[in-house]
Amino acid sequence: MPPQSTRLTQSLVNSLTSGGKDRVRFWDAGVPGLILKVMGTGAKSYAVVYRDQTGRQREPNLGDARVLTLDQARKAALDVLSGVQMHGKDPVAERQARRKEAALRKEQTLAKLWHLYIEDCLKRRAESRNTLEQMSYRKHLEPFFGAMPVDEITLDQLAARLQQIVTQSGPAAANTALEVIRQMLNFAIQRGWTSNNVAAVLKPFPKVSRERVATEEELGEIWRALELSKRSGRSDSIACTLCLQLCLLTLQRRGEVAGIQFQEIDWKAKLWTIPGPRTKNKKGPHAVPLSDLAIEILKQAYAGRGSGFAFAGRNGEALDPHVPTRAFARLNASLGIDGLTVHDLRRTGATLLTSERLNVMGEIVSRILNHTPPGPAITQVYNRNTYLPQKRAALDAWAKEVERIGQ
Repeated sequence: MPPQSTRLTQSLVNSLTSGGKDRVRFWDAGVPGLILKVMGTGAKSYAVVYRDQTGRQREPNLGDARVLTLDQARKAALDVLSGVQMHGKDPVAERQARRKEAALRKEQTLAKLWHLYIEDCLKRRAESRNTLEQMSYRKHLEPFFGAMPVDEITLDQLAARLQQIVTQSGPAAANTALEVIRQMLNFAIQRGWTSNNVAAVLKPFPKVSRERVATEEELGEIWRALELSKRSGRSDSIACTLCLQLCLLTLQRRGEVAGIQFQEIDWKAKLWTIPGPRTKNKKGPHAVPLSDLAIEILKQAYAGRGSGFAFAGRNGEALDPHVPTRAFARLNASLGIDGLTVHDLRRTGATLLTSERLNVMGEIVSRILNHTPPGPAITQVYNRNTYLPQKRAALDAWAKEVERIGQ
């Protein structure tokens, strides 16, 4: 038997009560399917009744009768019924699907996305890039966005965080973090986690000259970790470790150190002569005095090789300079040191050499680093001084300083 209908009016809606019952339903005669629910508490709300495609009865709420007028409720009910009858819609099922999707979105956090993203990257990209991205994500992104659903990270939040990174770690670190989250959100779009990449509209920060210098504490941690690595590593990783130690002790460029050959070493004179073609400026041989500690490092490499390249790759050729770069990135990540590269060791050494403690003249440090001397070209032509004794004294002092810091 169909329910009894009532010709509802706005005044009637306002006056109806439950008559002492917990809930009473009044069916509207004006729009079949529209009902007014009156609760014992006095609360009133509208709903619409229909049957879905399977014949199951549905009863979605339309809203509070104190907010919706009767006319608005009738129009809303007609819209629902029209969609059901003409287009086979099911508002209840659609609402449930939206709630389920919203719940799923809440679980799709940046931290969960990261695990999927880096797993994908490990299959197809260079290890060094993955390592740098992991360092950036762990330090700059995860603590702030890791627990957030990907779809809820806003442009304003990301822009503010990047500005913090600029202040704390510099523009290069901020640009790395921006690139990481931009790639992650592109990956999220491909997986259907979001439809918008808020990082795509943000521009990188202007690059500035690198000024990163390791603190004494960082330098000590690095040296001790390298020493530990030599005692516990494989032969190929030991070669990489020795290469990094020699980079620090000689302050030469990573490519020059990675490609060192034993024939370039004068063991008796404790001198390493880098051939002109292997130097950056290509202007002739570069003489590098070797401290006792540097000689010890080279002897350890010699014991493992005996001839040829001091730090050879698996193919017997010179060690790829990117290998110690990747190893250094992994080492820093394990120590919690951010933003320090192999090349920064040169800047660190130059800074400490010219400090009050070691008090080496800038001219001598420049010669050690094999920088093009400042001043007129004619001066450079006539000044053929190699400053070898001064460079030796400086590098000997530097080796002792490294040992002191690394104790």
